[in-house]
Amino acid sequence: MTYAVELPAAGPADWAAWSGELVHRIRALDDGDDVLVSIPELARPHMLRHSRIFGLVPAHHEDTHPWVRIRRDEDHAILELVGSENFGGEYLLSKEDEDAIDALGWRRPGHDDIEARVWSRWYPDDVTDTAYLPLAQARAAADLVTRTLRDVLCEERND
Repeated sequence: MTYAVELPAAGPADWAAWSGELVHRIRALDDGDDVLVSIPELARPHMLRHSRIFGLVPAHHEDTHPWVRIRRDEDHAILELVGSENFGGEYLLSKEDEDAIDALGWRRPGHDDIEARVWSRWYPDDVTDTAYLPLAQARAAADLVTRTLRDVLCEERND
């Protein structure tokens, strides 16, 4: 089951409270469930098809918006962040945004066709012998999502 959250362009009024709620939501996920956080107000056109036949067949665009997904896979929380058009993703990000996302600790897409379109991060990052996601790991995951949304994607950034 997917738990969907839509944020306004400026983000929530209280980021700390929102992050705390996200920790609880992440820890409550059943195997295979996910939390999808999106910002529909920040939609941008994404080209699905270039124009063809000397412009007689026009290019086709679709509005896309930024999103972060937190998915439980057995004893791990897998975070995925919308990919940049610069590497085949669906949301146009600037070089500065990509650098900021890298600096936060997201893994750039690899060479796999599916992974090649989104940033990702696993919590815990290695094989675990504990039950699903200890509190410290859930807080770290929620913190990464919060900092990414607040500091990179939302319109009103805390500079």
